[in-house]
Amino acid sequence: MRRQMLIGARRFLSSRRKPQRFASLATALRVFHEQNGHFLVPYTFQVPTDNSSDNLWPEETRGLNLGRQLGAFIDTSTANSSPGLQSVRHQLDAVGFPDIRDWRRFQWTEVTLAALKTFKKIEGHMLVSRSFQVPEGDLQWPKPTWGLKLGVQVNVLRRKRETLPNYQLQDLEELGFVWVVMNYNWDVVIMPALRRYREIYGHCRVRQCFVAGTGGEDEKNAPENWPTELHGCRLGSIVNSIRAASAYSEYVERDGEELKKLGFNLSDFEQKWQEVVLPALQAYYRIHGHCDIPVSFVVPDEEPWPPELWGMLLGYIARNIRNRGDYFLQVFQDYEKLEEIGFVSNANATKWQHGFLPALETYARVYGNANVPAGFVVPSEHPWPDEAHGLQLGEFVANDKQRKRFADFIAIDRVQLEEMGFFWANVTRIEPKLGSG
Repeated sequence: MRRQMLIGARRFLSSRRKPQRFASLATALRVFHEQNGHFLVPYTFQVPTDNSSDNLWPEETRGLNLGRQLGAFIDTSTANSSPGLQSVRHQLDAVGFPDIRDWRRFQWTEVTLAALKTFKKIEGHMLVSRSFQVPEGDLQWPKPTWGLKLGVQVNVLRRKRETLPNYQLQDLEELGFVWVVMNYNWDVVIMPALRRYREIYGHCRVRQCFVAGTGGEDEKNAPENWPTELHGCRLGSIVNSIRAASAYSEYVERDGEELKKLGFNLSDFEQKWQEVVLPALQAYYRIHGHCDIPVSFVVPDEEPWPPELWGMLLGYIARNIRNRGDYFLQVFQDYEKLEEIGFVSNANATKWQHGFLPALETYARVYGNANVPAGFVVPSEHPWPDEAHGLQLGEFVANDKQRKRFADFIAIDRVQLEEMGFFWANVTRIEPKLGSG
């Protein structure tokens, strides 16, 4: 009997304790709202306990863990509609606190989601840097978001994507939230920038210092020629990182066909050749009337040499092109231009020794025959020689005119070639044209 009375007393006291637990909640929320202009109480917020004259909190609220109390009340009142809890609810109505059934969702909507929406409105994108924090006192931002470490929050969302509630996932998708930054950079920035660069300049040899839409002396780079979202894109630096650090290799492989059509070359040899080496050789010819460049020649720091070539070790570079096979593919590609300026000495020997002959040997070894398809291009992979990567070997085999330029070398290596299955004994050398005067 005594045991039953004790149990009953505990139940009675327990039923009375819950509303007492929230007795100061409405009062504390009123003061919080007066001071902050909103009801988004941080979970860890505790009412100040000091007794100073500038403490405007009523004495009965001091020390109250307001954030935890508020969350506990919403959870409890949602599952239980006892008279005591309803009384507290009426008190909250009186101070203007909204009827919230899901405190976490309310916080999400009014703080994190509101901050993300504001960031997008101000910045025009969703690439929130990890260090970004919502500025205090900035009226562009909702008050509940002031001081929020949004960059940290964004990284938490990305990390916890698989466990986020559906409403958060839906909100983020509608907002265009960036789950994988590299995806966004490649699809929304890099590829559109390369396409536009090609449209404007007719090629994809992007200078390392190039920044989209900055104008200056380059009239083609005027802001109006670029979409607003690409203004300030450091495309030259991006392209350099793609080449030097194999950045975005997955995306380069995925969009390889389009990059090829755009004329984008992963090797910086192509860019250096087009922007520096070939222009330097052509400039030497214009100035000196020939291309017999001494090995010790260094481009002088004076006109008529372009400033971007000053100090270049052109003699050393020219020697390595002729003797070592440097820029082999570029020499082959621009053979006619080099022929016009007289830079052909030993060029064919280099092409044959470092390119065609090793490529033919590798083809016969790999495929067991000499039936090279007309469209065959040497793959950039083992076991193909590095110097021959990208070489249009099929076109060389099928094109008599191309082979005639190498007639002397074909004759010298005839036995070796015939052992592989290449029978070109009747190739006649193309003689240089004599001037009419």
